[in-house]
Amino acid sequence: MAGGPFAWSGAALLQLLLGANLLVVPPTQARSLRFVTLLYRHGDRSPVKTYPKDPYQEDEWPQGFGQLTKEGMLQHWELGQALRQRYHGFLNTSYHRQEVYVRSTDFDRTLMSAEANLAGLFPPNGMQRFNPNISWQPIPVHTVPITEDRQAQVTRTVAYSV
Repeated sequence: MAGGPFAWSGAALLQLLLGANLLVVPPTQARSLRFVTLLYRHGDRSPVKTYPKDPYQEDEWPQGFGQLTKEGMLQHWELGQALRQRYHGFLNTSYHRQEVYVRSTDFDRTLMSAEANLAGLFPPNGMQRFNPNISWQPIPVHTVPITEDRQAQVTRTVAYSV
């Protein structure tokens, strides 16, 4: 026998490792979700700059260069709704400040992305609805000045934990 009495075939070694792994990892029913951290970028935005002869200069964009578009707002609102469904049973049905912390870089497009996402994630109900004409509630989005933000030096992001 090549390799002596302790030689293992690749398949036997894999089976042993997988079998041992199944013994160590608890079954799905025994595990429970305790904490979620989400990290995402801003939604669709207008260009940050263009070439000199481009007919679509900054004044052609409703909010100017580098700003969140309607499409970007809708993307994050829909993402918030999808997250509401994904974490059904883990998230409360209404917003509670003790359970959610939202942090954004200090750029218009990232702050607006966070706000649109939260509008989809926590539509107001009952006492949280302060105006019957709008289905939105203010939820804090925390940030720090750009000059002090180490996160902004890497990328334009929004993060929150529940």
